[in-house]
Parts: sequence; C-alpha cells; structure tokens
Amino acid sequence: MKTIIKIEPEWNNAHCSIADAEEVLPGWAELPEALKSVWEEHGPFVAIVANEGVITNMVATEEILGKTVDQAQTEKLAELSASCNETIVNGCDVTLSSTSGHISLTNEDQINLTNAAASIEAGMTEYPYHLDGQLCTMFSAADILVMAKAATEHKLYHTTYYNHLAAWVRRCETVKDVEAIAYGSELPEDLAANMAAILAAAQADKA
Repeated sequence: MKTIIKIEPEWNNAHCSIADAEEVLPGWAELPEALKSVWEEHGPFVAIVANEGVITNMVATEEILGKTVDQAQTEKLAELSASCNETIVNGCDVTLSSTSGHISLTNEDQINLTNAAASIEAGMTEYPYHLDGQLCTMFSAADILVMAKAATEHKLYHTTYYNHLAAWVRRCETVKDVEAIAYGSELPEDLAANMAAILAAAQADKA
C-alpha cells in the first residue's frame, strides 16, 4: 500500500490524496518516505514536482484558498475581534448575596451598570437593576458592586486575550498557521505568561 497524491491541485490549491492505495492512478504520484514529513506538516496545500509517478519535490505554498499570509491575517483578526465582542456582549454569571444569575454586557448594559456603580459610590445603598430574564429589582450596594466587578473582569480578560491572539496571528509566517488559530485557542507559552502577568498586575492594582 502507498500514499498517492493528485498532481494537479483543485480550485482551492489543495491536492487530493489517497492513503493505502494499491497502485498509482493516472495523473497521480506516489508520496515517497522522504517527503512524508512535509506532507504531514503542510499538506494538502503544497507545490509538488513529480517524475514517472513519483513525487520528487514538495514545498509548502504561500496561499490557501487563494489567500496570501497578509490577507489571511487581516481576515483572522476581524474574525477574532468579532468573537471577542460577541463573548463580551454575552456577559457573565454572577453570584450575589441572595441569588445568582447572568448579566449581559451590551454597550447599553455596560453604561447602565457603570451608572449603577457610580451611584453606589456616591452614597446610594440600593439601586435598581436586573439579571437576564428577570424583572428589575432593587439590589444592595454590595450586589451592585459585585456585578460591576464581574463585568469589569470579564471584559478585561477577553480584551486582553484578544490582544494576545492578535499578536500570535501577526507573527505567523504561513497561512496554515494563521488559519489554525481560533477564539478559545490556548496561547503559546510566552504569550500565555505575558497575559497572566498583565491580569495579575491589574488584579493587584485593584486590591
């Protein structure tokens, strides 16, 4: 059995392949052992040279689905930014003195919660607010501040995470590496450490 790859790429610059083929088909070429690591790392988006049914050279291409690295980075940053914003707007869970629930954080919600916290800091002992899906009610000063703190930490975490994802995207050298990044991906070790340090410093400033 052998791995064979179609010599001519498809419309998206990808090469079709068949593992464990019994024979080399017309228009296809066998993948030699020496080039398997290249295929495993960069396939199916590669440029190949074949001779008499055997691939003699294989290199990674700089395009995937017709994109350059710069184009892929631009699209990925927009995708990640949208995911970050959606995650922030979706809000976070809160545990209050007598109940628990969820708060959304649209721009309007953030303004309302900021105003609520400001009113508490100005001396009010209660303030009207609502958890998602619940009626507006009077919350104690402590509960309002819990919600404001949770919202601030939620937004800080995700904006900081996006910033580090963006740095990761910008330093990628291939389209394939860019495309592999998604919102929720674990950061590379150095970026994860930097993000942790920033969040820790922000938490220390509030203490």
